[in-house]
Amino acid sequence: MKFLQIGCGSMGKRRIRNLQFLGQNNIVCYDKRRDRLEEAKKLYNVQTVENLESVNWDEITHVIISTPPDIHHQYVLLAVSKDKHVFIEASVVDDGYEEIYEIMKDKSCVVAPSCTMRFDPLIVKAKEILDSNNIGEVLFVNHYFGQYLPDWHKYESIKDFYVSNKSTGAAREIVPFDMVYINWLFGSPVKTTSLIKNTRTLGIDIDDIYSLLYVTTKNIQVSFTIDVVSRASYRETKVIGTKGNIEINNVKGMLSVYSLENSEWINYTRTELSTTTSNEEMYVKEMDCFLNSTNDGPAFPFSIKDDHKVLLALYKAEKSFQESKIIE
Repeated sequence: MKFLQIGCGSMGKRRIRNLQFLGQNNIVCYDKRRDRLEEAKKLYNVQTVENLESVNWDEITHVIISTPPDIHHQYVLLAVSKDKHVFIEASVVDDGYEEIYEIMKDKSCVVAPSCTMRFDPLIVKAKEILDSNNIGEVLFVNHYFGQYLPDWHKYESIKDFYVSNKSTGAAREIVPFDMVYINWLFGSPVKTTSLIKNTRTLGIDIDDIYSLLYVTTKNIQVSFTIDVVSRASYRETKVIGTKGNIEINNVKGMLSVYSLENSEWINYTRTELSTTTSNEEMYVKEMDCFLNSTNDGPAFPFSIKDDHKVLLALYKAEKSFQESKIIE
C-alpha cells in the first residue's frame, strides 16, 4: 500500500499517526501550505509534494482527504477518477455528490466517509447493550455537545480556519458528525424541528447553537443540541428505556448503565473497554477498518450515500427553523 495524505492540518497529522501505528509508513503528503508540509516531514519522516502534478499516481493505492469540508469533493473526484481507494473526513457540504455517484459506477475503489465515533469503545459498548435489550424499549434520548470554539485550535485564530465560515461553521459541522453515531444507535430522523442561533459572542458570523428535536425511524424522540460557546466541554448522551437507562460521557470516558434487573448503576471506562495501546483508538480502528475493506475484508460500515443522507437531515433541520415548522 502507498498512501497520499491530502491536507496536513490537525486531522491530517492525526491520520499519518494512525497509519504509522498500523505499520504503514509509505506515505506521501500534500498540502497547499508549505509550513504544514515541512512540519509533517519533520514530525513523521514522510515524503512530501508541493503540487499534485508531482504525484506518481501509478504507485498510489489509497488517498486520505483531510481538507476543509467545502473542498472534499474536488479531491474525491480526482482520486476516484484514478480508481484509488478514498477515505474522507466528516463532511458538512454536499457539493459534488451526484458527480461522485456517477464516476463511481465504473470504478472498483472503496470510498469511505468518516464515522469516527462509531469506533469509540464507549459507543461500541452502548450499541451492544441497546441491541441486547437490557434497558428495554428506548423512549427518549437527550444528546448534548458543547465545546468553546477557540479551544479547538489554541495555536491559531478561529478566523484562520474553516470553522469560521458560514457554510462550514463549527456547530454546523458537528451536527452531522455526531448524528452519524446517534443515528446508528437510535435510527435516522423522520420528523424534525429546530432552533438555531448565532449568539454573536465569538466574533464570527456563524450559527453557534443548533437545537434539534426529532423522531427517528425507531419511533424514538431525540433532543439533540450542539453548541460551540460552552466554556466547559461536553459530549453527553442520556438514554431513557422502559427497563433502564444509559448515560454516555465521552469527555470523561465513562459509560453508565442502570437496569431494573440489577437495580444499580454499572460503570465502564473507555480505558477498560479499549483494545489497542493507542490513545487515539477510535481513529486507529476506523483507519484499520478502511484498510481492511480495501483488502477483501468486510465492507466499510458507512457509505457515501449514508453520509449524504445525514447531510440531508441537517438541511431539513435548517429548513424547519427557517420556515418555523415541523419537517417530514
